[in-house]
Amino acid sequence: DPELLASMTRKLQDLEQQVQAQTDEMLSKDQKILALEELVKTLQQQQGDVSMQQQEELETLCTQLQQQVGEMERFLSDYGLQWVGEPMDQENSEDKTVSEDDTRDRMTAKKFWKPGDSLVTPEVDFDRLLASLKDLSELVVEGDTQVIPVPGGARLHALEPIPLKLYQNGIMMFDGPFRPFHDPATQRCLRDILDGFFPSELQRLYPNGVPFKVSDLHDQVYPVDRLGPFPGRGCVVGWQRMLKASDRMEEHPGMTAKKFLNRLPKFVIRQGEVIDIRGPIRDTLQNYCPLPVPIQEIIVETPALAAERQRSQESPNTPAPPLCMLRVKSENGEQAFLLMMWPEDTVGTVRALLAQARAVDATTFEIFSTFPPTVYQDDALTLQDTGLVPSATLLLRACRAQLPNPSFGPSLGSGPSPE
Repeated sequence: DPELLASMTRKLQDLEQQVQAQTDEMLSKDQKILALEELVKTLQQQQGDVSMQQQEELETLCTQLQQQVGEMERFLSDYGLQWVGEPMDQENSEDKTVSEDDTRDRMTAKKFWKPGDSLVTPEVDFDRLLASLKDLSELVVEGDTQVIPVPGGARLHALEPIPLKLYQNGIMMFDGPFRPFHDPATQRCLRDILDGFFPSELQRLYPNGVPFKVSDLHDQVYPVDRLGPFPGRGCVVGWQRMLKASDRMEEHPGMTAKKFLNRLPKFVIRQGEVIDIRGPIRDTLQNYCPLPVPIQEIIVETPALAAERQRSQESPNTPAPPLCMLRVKSENGEQAFLLMMWPEDTVGTVRALLAQARAVDATTFEIFSTFPPTVYQDDALTLQDTGLVPSATLLLRACRAQLPNPSFGPSLGSGPSPE
């Protein structure tokens, strides 16, 4: 991806510039250490003009600088870097413009580097943040589509920009909630944007990036403690009668499925993860149907079940033999017959057991499976040969009339002669 490569190249260049700056700073401090050591030697030669207290201060300052240089060298070694140094001409020319007193005051006032100082910025650079959001939105190809899973497959949907409101004390992505700047998840999101990347929390929903529709409100403070009245009405928790679609429409004549979905937030962010709200509810409304009738499960007494029951009672520690579990649904779907069989049992045995459990004739129904669509008509085949081991779900239906084979005509003498 050329855009990703360009972004990584910029990030690598920034890192190289930081390393170069740190290397230059260490070189400068090393040169100052050498200058101070020479100054100490000069002071030692002129002990009558320099007091013992000043000498101790210089020695302490040299020790601190050496310790700081050692810490920075260890910091570079942790990242596989090595301090190689720079020519001293440029540094010497800079030192000529700074007096020794100013240099000493600046070095003593500088504090040591701490790891926590570079993790969180005390203020947000709104101009840089807006520029980064604009650059990220331009990276997305106009008219790009997104694959959205739907029941039974997937469909393409036009990529819509994400609404993002920028306040003085935080941001609001999608329809909320408000995310203050001191939240660690918000800081990670802003750090990704400022580094030139799409937020990692959006990677699951938008793997190829998404444009942003930014509302610049950084001169306003979002009221965090504002709580409005509860928008809905109370309801009783417990087993209640499921309303039909017609009852719901009569109760809320002006409320349609589209209006109901529009009143819900599109996405909600919880612990740095974007959760889709409208999608699953939309699929549920599209596939709405009355509650199904509970299926009556019937365990059919088979020889394999009786043998397994006896084995578990007499010798439960012995390993169980290979078995086959079949779940057969009736024609109307209200009953499910559970059969424990041996792999060497035949289709005819299953048919006979089902006929006995249902008290019907075995020739009045067929056994078939939907995937792959197969009708099990050969009663001599074993369950192992039909691929129903170790478990399978089958269906029953009424026997269908056998259509005549069009490749064969009537036998000779079976009808009147054409003459």
